[in-house]
Amino acid sequence: MTLHLFKFSYLIRYIFLGIFLKFFFSGSLFAANGADSFGVELENQVQQQNIVTGTVTSSIDGFGLPGANVFEKGFPERGTATDFEGNYSIEVSSADAVLVFSYIGFGTVEKSVAGQSVVNVMLEPDQDALEEVVIVGYGTQRKETVVGAVTQTTGEVLERTGGVSDVGSALTGALPGLITSASTGLPGGEAPQIVIRGQNSWNGTSPLILVDGVERPEFFNNMSISSIASMSVLKDASATAVFGSRGANGVIIVTTKRGLSGKAEITANFNSTMKVVSKLPGTYNAYDAIGVRNRAIEYELSTNPASWGQIVPEEIRDKYRNPADLAERERYPDVDWQKVLFKDYAMSYNANVNIRGGTDFVKYFATLDFQNEGDLFRDFENSRGYDPGYEYNRLNFRSN
Repeated sequence: MTLHLFKFSYLIRYIFLGIFLKFFFSGSLFAANGADSFGVELENQVQQQNIVTGTVTSSIDGFGLPGANVFEKGFPERGTATDFEGNYSIEVSSADAVLVFSYIGFGTVEKSVAGQSVVNVMLEPDQDALEEVVIVGYGTQRKETVVGAVTQTTGEVLERTGGVSDVGSALTGALPGLITSASTGLPGGEAPQIVIRGQNSWNGTSPLILVDGVERPEFFNNMSISSIASMSVLKDASATAVFGSRGANGVIIVTTKRGLSGKAEITANFNSTMKVVSKLPGTYNAYDAIGVRNRAIEYELSTNPASWGQIVPEEIRDKYRNPADLAERERYPDVDWQKVLFKDYAMSYNANVNIRGGTDFVKYFATLDFQNEGDLFRDFENSRGYDPGYEYNRLNFRSN
């Protein structure tokens, strides 16, 4: 291959030099103009930042509401809270943004900014929340008249907790001030200990549990979650005073579902849960475990010389790892007991059917619930006529 090299004349060189100089000077002028335009754009960006201020007040007395939530609709990360006087300041994405105002006990209000820099809002009380009925002691009160520490939840909320077989486990993390602690994973024995506002006494910390007005703590642990209509937890002295000393550790009041006027309503649910071991401790095989044991004996020889006779010789230790035949394999076994004793997973099943209805004269409700809890331990045949494995089956039927 032949390459032909061309020589540029002096005129062409001057032309390229002129183009370079023109580009250099025009680039300098462009940079200067760009700096000016950058300053203008930066000023415009500052002007385009939409800062909205205002005051959130109550329609009852006209005073500001401290701690009211204010955020831009569609952008929950753009939010703030009002100060002690009810004032707020928030940056919105555009002049047409919509602000959402909310406060405990008051209705939520949405208001468009519409290019304004000051948006004041007056919140109205939420009458539905204030008129809600709360079960307190042996009666009911409107929510706005309750002065004691009472927390309430419903059966629908508890049913959202999947993978649990008892009411106590469903309450875990569901109500403030209620603490649960479980110490076993035995099928049927997973019901946790319930403590309200911490441990109050060494003699007993269990709260008083009433199911439809009757003290039934044993039924509470075995009842079906789907049969619960509402649950109230009374936590302080003013709320539990009607129960005397029996309510010293708090009171849990359970109201079960009742029949309703109207056509028969049949509800069926089925769910299954897979359980696996969360974490197991690390293990050594037989060869390494014997090595650790021998080193421990060596370290204590100065204080216990007689322990030298308990050291396993190296030729015997090696047979655990490399047995010569079947006889040595059986005599010097190397068993991973975690794999032998535990399953990879266990299944749990729950099925229930509810029917409710009635007329103005008579109302009815009936529920049938079946719970099966499998165990993570393997089942072994012992040829003794019984199943040594753990399993829990529960069948509940209730009507009123």
